[in-house]
Amino acid sequence: MKKLLCLCLLLALALTATACTPKQYEINQEDASLAVHFIDVGQGDSILLESRGEYVLIDAGEKEYGAEVVNYLKHQGAKHLKYVIATHPHSDHIGGMTKVINSIDTENFITAETDQSTRTWLNVLEAVDRKNVNYIDAEAGATYSFGEAQFTILAPLSDSYSGYNDYSVVTKVTCGKVSFLMAGDAEKQSEKEMLAAGEDLKADVLKCGHHGSSSSSTAAFLKAVRPACAVISCGKDNDYGHPHRETLKKLNLLGCTVYRTDELGTIVASTDGETITFSSGDGELSAMTAGESEAQEYPSAESAYIGNRNSYVFHRPSCAGVATMSEKNKVAFSSRDDAIAQGYTPCSKCEP
Repeated sequence: MKKLLCLCLLLALALTATACTPKQYEINQEDASLAVHFIDVGQGDSILLESRGEYVLIDAGEKEYGAEVVNYLKHQGAKHLKYVIATHPHSDHIGGMTKVINSIDTENFITAETDQSTRTWLNVLEAVDRKNVNYIDAEAGATYSFGEAQFTILAPLSDSYSGYNDYSVVTKVTCGKVSFLMAGDAEKQSEKEMLAAGEDLKADVLKCGHHGSSSSSTAAFLKAVRPACAVISCGKDNDYGHPHRETLKKLNLLGCTVYRTDELGTIVASTDGETITFSSGDGELSAMTAGESEAQEYPSAESAYIGNRNSYVFHRPSCAGVATMSEKNKVAFSSRDDAIAQGYTPCSKCEP
């Protein structure tokens, strides 16, 4: 009787552990030069990059997801992390990172300097110090290699922002002809700086900033990235209403395919450097060839309104503000609703 009771308890514990762990994926590394795992951590971010036996982790969700992320990484064979990137010190991105660093051998830790001093963030920094992990201050333009892939830091480009989201370490991951842009929680200010710096933002896949919030993914930024696919990491029925309809509308205007962790769970994109295959727990979602499924341009017909890419203000064509605007900063809108949906505000003088 006691043996039977013990067996029942062990079975119950095993079932509970299975139910709480993100679905595992077996990636054939003979075919995939790079696999990108957008791990479902609810209302948070965690992305595992793997290429030829080398691993990079970007964020690790809230603290309660730490053990799940560790289990997921170990199942994928990640006994050693070449790089761990903390995009910014908010708990939904770094809460689980202390558990990861304490559990898996980590070589390098990359983040941007801030004045954050929460206990959650200090725990991460203390783990980095205790485990003798090499600390790297994120610097735009720096490129790091792993396996057959590499990532380049695009942002942050300033050292003083009003909020921590714009300190996000934004990276562009490339493998052959395929590219992914990981935006962290970067918002309008950081996006504007990347555009002004003339960064090569074009990417096949965009991990949308700030869980699909309207505070990120401005029209000008999306037009520069022009992703064929976008991934949004957010929690089901989250309190913030992410992803916001404004962001979804802008992605739809681009003809961009959108995958969401709140709908699909963990999403995996694997590539041989030429083609990209997306999968979820329900199997293969789609396949595309880099460059062939290019997102369409925003509508370019004669428009009723003209926006300024720098100020994110839109005007009537007859407004004096349009006459002083450089051609490269002009963006055309076919309707007032279209301009507002893409994150632009009406001019206070011509009142469009």
